[in-house]
Amino acid sequence: MPDYSTQSARPGVNREALEFDVLFVGAGPANLTALWRLLDLIEAHNRMEDVKRLEGLTIGMIEKSDAIGDHAFSGAVLDPRALAELCPDYMDRGFPSDGEVSREELWYFTSDRSGFKFPILPPFLKSHGCHVVSLSRLTRWMAEQIGAREIPGVEVVLLPGFTGMNVIWDNNGRVAGVQTADKGVNSNGSPRNNFEPGNRIMTKVAVFADGPMGHLSQEIISLLGLQKGSVNPQVFETGVKEIWEIPTGRLKPGFVLHSAGWPSPGGENGGSFVYAMGQDRVAIGYVASLDTADPFVDAHCLLQKFKTHPRIAEIIEGGKLLQYGGKAMAIGGWYSMPRLAFDGGILVGDCAQMINSARLKGIHLGMKGGMCAAEAILEALARGDFSRTSLQKYEHEFLSSWAADEIRQYRNFHAIVSKGLTPVSGLRLGFAMLNDGWLPSDPMRRNPDYKRTKTVERFYGRKSLKATDIDRGFKFDGERLIQKLDDLYTSGVIHDEHQPCHLKIIRGDEVCAECWEKYGSPCTVFCPAQVYEMRVDSSQESRSAAGEAGDAASAEQSSSRTPRLEIAYSNCLHCKTCTIKCPEQNVIWTPPEGGGGPKFTIQ
Repeated sequence: MPDYSTQSARPGVNREALEFDVLFVGAGPANLTALWRLLDLIEAHNRMEDVKRLEGLTIGMIEKSDAIGDHAFSGAVLDPRALAELCPDYMDRGFPSDGEVSREELWYFTSDRSGFKFPILPPFLKSHGCHVVSLSRLTRWMAEQIGAREIPGVEVVLLPGFTGMNVIWDNNGRVAGVQTADKGVNSNGSPRNNFEPGNRIMTKVAVFADGPMGHLSQEIISLLGLQKGSVNPQVFETGVKEIWEIPTGRLKPGFVLHSAGWPSPGGENGGSFVYAMGQDRVAIGYVASLDTADPFVDAHCLLQKFKTHPRIAEIIEGGKLLQYGGKAMAIGGWYSMPRLAFDGGILVGDCAQMINSARLKGIHLGMKGGMCAAEAILEALARGDFSRTSLQKYEHEFLSSWAADEIRQYRNFHAIVSKGLTPVSGLRLGFAMLNDGWLPSDPMRRNPDYKRTKTVERFYGRKSLKATDIDRGFKFDGERLIQKLDDLYTSGVIHDEHQPCHLKIIRGDEVCAECWEKYGSPCTVFCPAQVYEMRVDSSQESRSAAGEAGDAASAEQSSSRTPRLEIAYSNCLHCKTCTIKCPEQNVIWTPPEGGGGPKFTIQ
């Protein structure tokens, strides 16, 4: 793992210290729920008699996006169970639902662009009563509800555009706060005229909900060994999604379609979804597992291929692409969950693998985690004790909740279907569902995602194969089938191009060159934003010309030249796929300056 303690060190810089009693790191649904619930609990506590009132409290929330909701991405059908506990009158408060699920289809597609619709939905895929939502709109709505609160003696400060760069530790190895990223820095690390040093945000207790493979939560998990007690490492998938405007009335609000099979390669796991978003919009997405053996897994390519199926093509015919995005998703669930509490802080949401992989839903589970976290924090505030022993109430409450029961029931789902949906996996899945998720092989152990990646020679049977040598099975037309960079344009992604590259190569370019030979540089393929590209220098271009001219000696000489990795970090969607899937573990995603990244508005 990288040396987290030095990533933003800058000798001689004076940093303003901001102090909070409670700090929420990340403004996704889990943390917004935790903050909302904590305010409810403080208000109720202060109305009680014969208790010491909680007054003079300062509560902060930092978020790396420029505005809350800008980085919120999910193909979201929201189970409202946790939301109804948090806010029973959520519909009366203007909750931004794009329709309650009323019609569902489950398909198995085949390689001839045919397939069949299942006559009966498995119980875990039934979503009637759930809401199709835009996650960016959902988080904005929650932030607005919180911002409208006024509780005497409590100050709440929401800080979008503040990127957590490092965890601050005290002398006893306890989490004491977060240092935010410097702004106005040149690519070589030197300050520009508009340099603005990051802050030292100190706190008594921090709630980390910085998403899958979150930079700060991974620092904590690594340094405190929170994953050591888990059966499996954390497991991920990458999802990509397009929002289309379609003729009004083509799909009724509340329509949901899921599919398995094609276009996922045989022996590999993946799936897709179609969600109607009101009368004239539809979300179409594809999810690819990152524990795939295929070095050239490409969720974006699979999404384009998916759209060529007649059932999907008829939905978007005559439509217009509005927005695109991509994100890694936690998928490990029960056996991948780290310890949730530690001295000075807790983990909640995707960074804690709170996911039901069978339903492909985690928002409601993270929200329930946030509610349990708030309960523990209230007691910690009342006692003035923020030790792990005190905060373990959160871990106990969550693991005793309906949310943990749901995660546990489907603990083996991803492992069962990790090599695709086959008759054998179908039988194992059926057996598990009849036995509360149990299998004779329970627990099913997994290697880290990147370790399952095979070399191109082992997977494709051809040494030195490159992704460009493979027939995609379709041609981009710019209307329905969109190239990656054209899709990316609609995400609104932007970064200050003067800053240092936030995608760090750990062990040097020579490792990337070895990966190019062995694996075909998977990062140039799996990245949903085309951030990575292996460049051939002029002497290698000469090799190609020499080879065509029959000059074998010149071709052989120039073939020894090392290709060079170029990183277009300004394209980055902050999906974290590169950190997860790089087979050489030679790249790590670190936060850029606050405010950079995508600008999701209808995702």
